Amino acid sequence: MKSWMLCLLLPLFALQERTYTVGEVMRNARQLHNDSIAVKVTGYITKKLRGNNYLFEDRTAEIQVDIDPKFLPQRPFSDREVITIKALVEYEVDKPITLKVNQQVSND
Repeated sequence: MKSWMLCLLLPLFALQERTYTVGEVMRNARQLHNDSIAVKVTGYITKKLRGNNYLFEDRTAEIQVDIDPKFLPQRPFSDREVITIKALVEYEVDKPITLKVNQQVSND
């Protein structure tokens, strides 16, 4: 009976999306880049850099993110408002690790 219940609940655990910290993304960038999976991170956009590039940070680290304007929230947000992004990890040896946002940025 217990194993039957476990078989029913296991797919629910697989559907839950893991949220990473920026520090975890930085430490595991090589693997995450190779897996080509979108990582979900929550934090703050603290600065607009050039073009579509922004500085994103949480309590663990900061990272540069590339956000196409079509993925920015409709409602304006500030550097004090928590946002969630889903992005691909861009990793190259001897270059800074960056995130390429590939889904709508959430600020709710």
